[in-house]
Amino acid sequence: MKRSDLNRESFVILCDGNFPTRKEALKLLSSSTVISCDGAYMSLKKKGFDADYIVGDMDTLSLSMQKKLKSKIHRESEQDYNDQTKAFRFTLKLIENAVADGKSVFEITILGATGKREDHSLGNISYLPQYAEVLREKFPNQKISICMVSDYGVFIPVLNTVYLKGEKGDRISIFSFDNTLKIKSEGLEYKTDEVTFDFWWKATLNTFSKETVKLIFNHPAKALLYFPF
Repeated sequence: MKRSDLNRESFVILCDGNFPTRKEALKLLSSSTVISCDGAYMSLKKKGFDADYIVGDMDTLSLSMQKKLKSKIHRESEQDYNDQTKAFRFTLKLIENAVADGKSVFEITILGATGKREDHSLGNISYLPQYAEVLREKFPNQKISICMVSDYGVFIPVLNTVYLKGEKGDRISIFSFDNTLKIKSEGLEYKTDEVTFDFWWKATLNTFSKETVKLIFNHPAKALLYFPF
């Protein structure tokens, strides 16, 4: 059964990086609507799962397989954006349909986005704040979360001041793509107040010193939080 209720729906975008092994991620593949990039589909099948939709230019699927999977395939042949983004754009259409059906709470989890090639991993990760911005602008009245999960941790995009709950000792790294951003922090072992985000390492490897952390942005900006498992 798909993980959904009267108001909620869960989506998984599966990319062609390292296939997830954590039981929580595998559970999502069984309980969510799965949108697979075409390059990831055969790995998905080999692991005993299936996709609801397959998105991409289909260059990794044989013609016989494409014919067999015709009802699941949504071809995107343009090369300006990567397959993860094509799958994300298709997920937007699914959310539009679900909103029309009365649902208002959505969870998007991206799996398999890292590993194999570092350039692909960096590209996939860096898209996350853009996706969050698109979701906020396109669906201002819906509650939509998006994250990227690997076997080693989770990336969460943030666009403004945020409150975080956890436990003392929880680890966190902060990344930003805006060197004009200043983040005043409360509840972290190392203050971020004077950090200039001109290199990605500047606010990494921090730790919760309290159970509640507040990150106060001086203006809206695209940023990423990483929580290692």
